[in-house]
Amino acid sequence: PLSNAIAISPILGFLIAGALLGPHGLDVFANSKADVELGDFGILFLLFSEGLEVSSSRLRRLADFLPLGLAQISLCAGALSAGIVLVAPALERFLPLDAGLIDISSPVEALVLALAGTLSTSAFVFPVLKEREWEEEPSGQAATSILLLQDLAVAPLLVLMPF
Repeated sequence: PLSNAIAISPILGFLIAGALLGPHGLDVFANSKADVELGDFGILFLLFSEGLEVSSSRLRRLADFLPLGLAQISLCAGALSAGIVLVAPALERFLPLDAGLIDISSPVEALVLALAGTLSTSAFVFPVLKEREWEEEPSGQAATSILLLQDLAVAPLLVLMPF
């Protein structure tokens, strides 16, 4: 009900509530391992609900924009990786980073971080496309195609993250 009152999807409302109540927000819950697992389920539900909204005919139309999505991910990941590797030594003077968490001077870890940075959240963009009735316009279809490709890229990225 609250998410309807502020005109956002219920899943997005749950994600915002989890971020506010979680360990990096108000820290209402003490079991951080359970929080992470519940957060993973929230992301899975979000991706599942988005998948329900896309018909097979619409998916075929969106495939025309696949090269655009691949170019966006590739170019952004390359630029961000280069920026992270080149700026990392200067950045660590002002912002000490835990090398056990991530070593941004490593090109592989910089690439994984950059890939995470190339992804946008379709939970915020899809409602705006619907609200402004841009879904069927070419720019809206291109945006939807890129967002769906980014959503599909989340799974391989989550597999790469532990390494």
